This record gives sequence, structure tokens and C-alpha cells, in this order.
Amino acid sequence: MPRTSLRCPLALLQAELESALQAAPSGSPQQQLCTSLLGEIHHLKAIIEKLLLLAAADSGRRVRSRVPVDFSAILANVIEEGRALAPAWHLESVLVPAVMVAADAVLLEQALQNVLNNAVKYNRPNGRIQIILTTGASAAVVTFGNSGPGIVAHDHGRLFERFFRGDPARGREHGAGAGLGLSLAREILRAHSGELTFNRSGVDWTEFSATLPLSVR
Repeated sequence: MPRTSLRCPLALLQAELESALQAAPSGSPQQQLCTSLLGEIHHLKAIIEKLLLLAAADSGRRVRSRVPVDFSAILANVIEEGRALAPAWHLESVLVPAVMVAADAVLLEQALQNVLNNAVKYNRPNGRIQIILTTGASAAVVTFGNSGPGIVAHDHGRLFERFFRGDPARGREHGAGAGLGLSLAREILRAHSGELTFNRSGVDWTEFSATLPLSVR
């Protein structure tokens, strides 16, 4: 999946639409159409980036740039961004400070954002999200819980399948998405010798856990 073959046509199309948008009269149907099409372009670009990362994981590549990073600080930043993007949700967190892991900080933050976005998307209006970071003898574990509608049993085994979106009614408040967020998060964690697991889902509570080995001090 060559990067240039996917990105270049979209980049050219985006540039043409941006030019057309600037030339369109304010409030005109042309302006509205260009704005809508640009939104679709940005959505496609985001999907392509995720597919490229998944393709890299499929080819057996592992994260090369792994250095000791403050997992607690990265997670705290993701939580603050989540609060800003979803202010109506009650987001509570309990974090052990200064938990160090060996990781690519950018990729790790992407994985955590994906799991949190999933908790926001598949939640009840003004619902609750709980994030707890703990440590064991050799690993850090962060649990994401949310008060959304439960996941039906026959979907439990498919949650990490690419493009799987389950019951559309669960995420109606935030749109359907591409069904890549959890699968990408799991691949990023696996590339760091970690794992993303589905814990449980009941009538009003669903949990996932992300695990990463602690950095050797």
C-alpha cells in the first residue's frame, strides 16, 4: 500500500476544492458543497493514515523509536483533550503518577485517544467515563470504562475486527465512524509488546484495558 499512491490524489483534490471554496460566493450552494466535500476528504485522509499504520503492523514492522516516556503524563494529556472535546460527559480518572514505559510517545498517544474516543462515542448522552491507571510488578494497566449501552454477546468476538461497527444505534450520537479505532489501538499496543483487551459489557457499563510493559529503570 504505497503512501504516495494513496495520499497524492487526495492532496490534489483537497487543493482544488480549497481553491474552489475561496472563489465561491459567501453563503452560496457552491460554498456549501465545497465545504462538505472538504470534510469528506479530511475523513478519507484520516482513514488512510490508519490503514497505513495497520499495513505496517501486518508486515511485521515494530516500533523503532522506543524510549522511556511518562505514561501517566501522556494519559493525562489525552484525558484533558477528551474533556475539552466532550464537556457534557462526566470524565473521572485515577492515575498513578510517573509510570514509565518504553514507547513511541506519538503512537502511544494515538492508541489511547482511540480508546477514549470509543468510550465517548458509544456512551449515553451526558454519560460517565472512568479511566484508571494502575501498575503491577512488570506492567502498567489502564482501564477505560463507560456508561454506554451494553455490547450484545454475539459482537464481543468482533470488536477488534477492521471496519466492524456493531449496532449503529450504540453510536448514533457521534456518527458511524470507520470501524478502525480499536483495531488500530490494539496494533499500536502490540507493536509496543502490549495488548488491548475487552473486559466486560453489561446493561450500563463497558470496559476495555490497555496493558504495556514497564520501562526497565
